Amino acid sequence: MDKNGQMTFSDDPLLNGSNEVYQLIETGEFALAVTKLDEMMEIDPDYPGLVESYRTARFWHNREKELNALDDGKDTADYLMTQWKIFEEYSQEKEMTSSSAYKAAMRFIFFKASEHYKISFKKQENTTGDYELLLNLGDCFLRLGEYGNAIETLEYARGSYKSSARLLAILGEACFHMNDIPRSLLYFREAFFIDPSEIDLGLIKARPIEDIIETIRKERPGCKDIREWIPVFGFLQDIFYVKSKLYKSQVETIEKEIYNLEINYQRLSAEQLDDTNIMPRLLNKYLWMLDYYEFQNYNFDHLSQIRDRLIALDRALFEDYFRNPGKRQKR
Repeated sequence: MDKNGQMTFSDDPLLNGSNEVYQLIETGEFALAVTKLDEMMEIDPDYPGLVESYRTARFWHNREKELNALDDGKDTADYLMTQWKIFEEYSQEKEMTSSSAYKAAMRFIFFKASEHYKISFKKQENTTGDYELLLNLGDCFLRLGEYGNAIETLEYARGSYKSSARLLAILGEACFHMNDIPRSLLYFREAFFIDPSEIDLGLIKARPIEDIIETIRKERPGCKDIREWIPVFGFLQDIFYVKSKLYKSQVETIEKEIYNLEINYQRLSAEQLDDTNIMPRLLNKYLWMLDYYEFQNYNFDHLSQIRDRLIALDRALFEDYFRNPGKRQKR
């Protein structure tokens, strides 16, 4: 109480209790959180945040027995990640993803999963599964906001194994938050070139990608998968301006991919095309070749042919872009 006898926030038992519950959830003490919440619900079941906290604590408490029966390492980490996906869907359905309880649970689950992925990686004798372990560990670090650890883990994975769209997208996001914008944009460009469908947009908060997504929603409101159009509009908006050198083998691969996509494109009607990713992927491949012949291996004839083909494929997007260069941003 203050000197006038009014209740202050520190005197509010439910506020103090809620903060205690969030701490219990964040440290994985779900049984204690449920017990505490039962007491609080008897006082005021409508108190802000109590329902979300109760649902969160109960969800994870119901899984503790199964979780504790698993071996340390990959089994526990994979279980946590699998259950998190279920919890995420449940939280979206109940509109509680912005709640403090949800965020507290996220910090615990991904910290716990990261610790078990570390254990698994250290004791793994058969290295065939190491790449996936490192990817999942990088995912955990990103969700925890440990961007430096995410970069270190995934750069190691990239150097020792292979690159993937998922890996490069997580790297791009981590680099963006470390303020390494050029490297971030390079990774994003390559990720969306390799396979947009592998990328979890729920993880991507980098402003350049959000800007592209906003444009696509305006320009292509009926598109089946926004991810497929991100590299195309990233080019048009000059957001993916950082580019790596293409080797001869890569150029040959892109040319083969264009050939195969063109065959499929010719076989399908406009309505059928709308149900596929052929159009945005074909445009994206041509745009990579456009950059190659403009900046790396200049060839006027090839540039003209590619520009004409892009205009034929999507006049609304490319006619003004190529015919009125003064209107577009400087590249």
